[in-house]
Amino acid sequence: MSQSLFRAVPLVKKSLLQRWLKQQPEENAVIELNNLLASTPIKAISQKDITAIEERYALNLKLEFSLNLEEFYATYLNYCLADRVLSDEELTDLKHLKTVLALDDRAIDNLHARVGSIVYKKTFEEAVSDGRLTSEEQAFLNKLETDLRLPKQLAEKISLETRTAYVQNYVTKIMADQQISPDEEEELKAITSSLNIDPKLSDKTRQQLEKYKLYWALKNLPLPVIQPDIALQKSEACHFMIGRVKWYELRKVRQKGYSIDELTLIDQGMLYLTDKRIIFNGGKKNSTIQLTKILKSTLHSDGVKLDKDTGKDITLTLPDQNDVFCIILERVMRGR
Repeated sequence: MSQSLFRAVPLVKKSLLQRWLKQQPEENAVIELNNLLASTPIKAISQKDITAIEERYALNLKLEFSLNLEEFYATYLNYCLADRVLSDEELTDLKHLKTVLALDDRAIDNLHARVGSIVYKKTFEEAVSDGRLTSEEQAFLNKLETDLRLPKQLAEKISLETRTAYVQNYVTKIMADQQISPDEEEELKAITSSLNIDPKLSDKTRQQLEKYKLYWALKNLPLPVIQPDIALQKSEACHFMIGRVKWYELRKVRQKGYSIDELTLIDQGMLYLTDKRIIFNGGKKNSTIQLTKILKSTLHSDGVKLDKDTGKDITLTLPDQNDVFCIILERVMRGR
């Protein structure tokens, strides 16, 4: 395997001064070691081969080229992990390579943490890519953790981050269309149960989830029917009612000698939405708008604008219910 991973390269030529002093370029010691790895199976490399290189260049590879030795080991480890599995043969080769390169346990642990954490994280992401973590997948990850010699704390950190990220990404996905179906809600529960993770959603996100569940229900389930405190027409059903609603219209206002249109508060009172009309009982007067007279409704951050086929367009502001009112209004205008 090493022959297909390491590639032999030519030695560096001696400089004029090195030829005159009869010295060898020290970097050739590392090149010779690379070429040895490229030409010889790992298990066939002996300590004598390493010693011969050191004697040829009168140096100690571990003392002078420790980073290069670690890189040789890391390269081979990464190659073995291409399939996310360390076979018994590969584990034997790695152990032998550690010995001949004279790498201590601390260096090996650091290399396995550096290279292994990348492989372990990618493998964990693939394992939970369907939102489930089976006992077989967990057993495979446990073995990989052991083979990689990952510190327990690092493996647990990767596990928690990966499972949490999946749940958070799923929440973001189902919230994208601003409505959450019962199936999506059940899937979220199944995911968090299988991955054994508490998404730790912020209060704001939890409120949005509840709101988007309500949006789905208002758009897909039978609309709620409310018994209002006013008399309705025969066969008329009330689907929404709320107080402290403000009614605005555009009115001419003079400023510095000329007139401009300004959104002006006209009245405040109780609003009812039925399957036939909008009823507004204000402090100054009562008004009714037939749904057939409304051309369109537009939701804004601070209210709902109603464009009518005749008369002045109006804007209604409802206490924290502009969105709900707009959804129900659009639904009844479409004939439920």
